Amino acid sequence: MKTSSAMVLGAAIACLAWASPSRADAPPADSDIPCPHADGITLVIEPYEPINTLEPVFNAIAQDLSGRLHCPVHMMITVSYSAEIEAMRSGHAELGLFGPLGYVIAHKLAGAEAVAVLSTRLGGAGLYTASIVTRPATGIHDLAGLRGHSFAFSDPGSTSGHLLPAAALKNAGIDPKQDLVARFAGTHTASFEAIRNGQVDAAELNSETIADAQAAGEYNAADYTVLWRSPPIPQGPIAVAPGLPPAFRKKLVDALMAVDVSQIRANDVGTGTEPTTRLTPQTDAAYDGIRSLTPVIGLDMQGAQ
Repeated sequence: MKTSSAMVLGAAIACLAWASPSRADAPPADSDIPCPHADGITLVIEPYEPINTLEPVFNAIAQDLSGRLHCPVHMMITVSYSAEIEAMRSGHAELGLFGPLGYVIAHKLAGAEAVAVLSTRLGGAGLYTASIVTRPATGIHDLAGLRGHSFAFSDPGSTSGHLLPAAALKNAGIDPKQDLVARFAGTHTASFEAIRNGQVDAAELNSETIADAQAAGEYNAADYTVLWRSPPIPQGPIAVAPGLPPAFRKKLVDALMAVDVSQIRANDVGTGTEPTTRLTPQTDAAYDGIRSLTPVIGLDMQGAQ
């Protein structure tokens, strides 16, 4: 029996149709992945610097993300570090830029998951340092000499502005709550202004605040005595909330890797403060060292889930 060419062609087309995946089986196109909420998502930022400094930077980043995601991204600077954690815990934020300590707490209480971190020009995750400084006129030469003196921390939820300085003080036999006249200035800049203007005898200063003040001509190393400096600290991550649809979560992480973050500084303590234009992937394990120190300030984040 002869088979016509039309029959052969028809059979071939049928086979192709059978073998080809249907549109429903194919992964959705990027533009087909919808927002998890009709009104978009929210990016929260902790107030580590004055709002008028942070607002234009993160508004621009939110707009960039909105375009890449085809989903409105609303930016919110919270009134405190703890308010940022609560925003994610209560379901009012889908992603946030946290400090290392804030992230560890948010991971424990809100299920936040680190996905990205500021990179340096060398391509790795940014690092910075904490320090405790005084002015030479105080006559204080070591941490033990701070007993009974006034001191400025930044925020209770700050890594370089509270956790690490408090740990260093305790290791030197100084109880920050009992042995100092301590206050929380609110931001790292406010801590610097407090020591600079003689409002306190000593204060926390991190390497980023020092670099910014030097660039502005407001910091002269000879005017301060460094009593302690920390080992390098990993920059705080951008973390996402649990429960995001997997396809949108992937789309969000991909967008974060492409977004321009050149207006946010990243510190590489090996080469100095360097501008960065991109984020790099980050994991929860990078903050295990911070997690291990949390009992110093009355928190126990070990075994965070």
